[in-house]
Parts: sequence; C-alpha cells; structure tokens
Amino acid sequence: MKDDDRKTMLRAAIAAVRACADTMETQAAGLLQALPKAALNEELRATVLDRSAGLKDAAGRVMFELALLQTEIGAGKADVPTAVKRLSAMDAAMMGAVATFADVVDQLEKAAERDEQFEPAFVLVIEATGVMLQGIEKAKAATEAVGDREKALRE
Repeated sequence: MKDDDRKTMLRAAIAAVRACADTMETQAAGLLQALPKAALNEELRATVLDRSAGLKDAAGRVMFELALLQTEIGAGKADVPTAVKRLSAMDAAMMGAVATFADVVDQLEKAAERDEQFEPAFVLVIEATGVMLQGIEKAKAATEAVGDREKALRE
C-alpha cells in the first residue's frame, strides 16, 4: 500500500473518532438540557445527569487527545501503528462512557413500565445511546481498518 493510502486511511479514522466525540458531546448536551425538565424521580434524574456529564467529559478528553495526536503526527513524532493504538484507546474510552448508561436505561425502562409519564425520558436516553453507539461503531471500524492494513503490511 502506498504511503498516501495509509495517510488517507489514518485521516479517515481520525475524522471518524472526531465525529464520534462530537456526536457524544452533542447527545450529552441534549440530555443535560432536556432531563432537568423531564418527569423522573430525583434519584434517577441525578444518576442520568451525572452519567451525561461523564459523556461530555469523555468527549472533551478524546478531542484533546486527538489534537495532541494530530500535532505529533504532523511533527513526525507518531507513526501509524502508534496512532492506531491511541485511536483504539479513544474508541474504548468513548465506549466505556456510553456503557455506563446500560443500567440507567434498564432503570428508566422499568420506571416507564410502572408509570407512562417516565416514558419520554426513557425514549430520550435510549435514542441518544443508540446514536452514540452508531458513532462508536463507525469510529472503531475506521480505526480497525487502518490497523488491519498495517498488520497486512508487516506480514
């Protein structure tokens, strides 16, 4: 594979990770704005708001790491295998942040089954989680594609 192809794939992976972090930040901001007004018990509201703030924090850290990585790539201080490792770590960090919503979604679903006034909050969180998982899947696939190409080059 030509070096230009490797760089193009790496840029695509970086763009996918950035898009995922942007999506995560947007979804977190939407949850933080909508949930204080949604019908929820206070304990569950506090949990969802806390997890949403965690999403926003994780997205910010990934954006910072991406900027650092791009600077290092531009300065010739990070090669493609190193970039793939770091992008994979960013993918994992975003997945970890979204995974914290699994138990919250279950709690919201149970609350919505008991009382339909809680259904809008459940739908809001489940839809945001779905959007974020799609972004993570795209970022992970792009990162893995670069890693697979690098592995094939070494073989």
